[in-house]
Amino acid sequence: MKIFEWVEEIERIYEELVETAKKESLEDIQKERSAQENLLEDTTRKNQEIINNALKTVSKEVSEESAKFEELLMNLRNKIEKYYYDNKEDLINSIFKELGFDF
Repeated sequence: MKIFEWVEEIERIYEELVETAKKESLEDIQKERSAQENLLEDTTRKNQEIINNALKTVSKEVSEESAKFEELLMNLRNKIEKYYYDNKEDLINSIFKELGFDF
């Protein structure tokens, strides 16, 4: 009967070892998963910072270029307006002439 007791003891020890190995493996998996999640969060945060900085830079550049364009348009409008007032009489006469009204 001692052989059966030894076999039972060996089976019990084997089951304990298997359970211990399972627990340790699960703990290792959980630790690795946690580490990977932290790494992913850090990478995501860094990427978001890079994107935000790029958007700020682009926004600033667009604002600057928009201001330059607005200034150019204002200058062009002023030149057109000045040309119109400087040549108003000639323009009116030219229009009347084209319409066939000779005065």
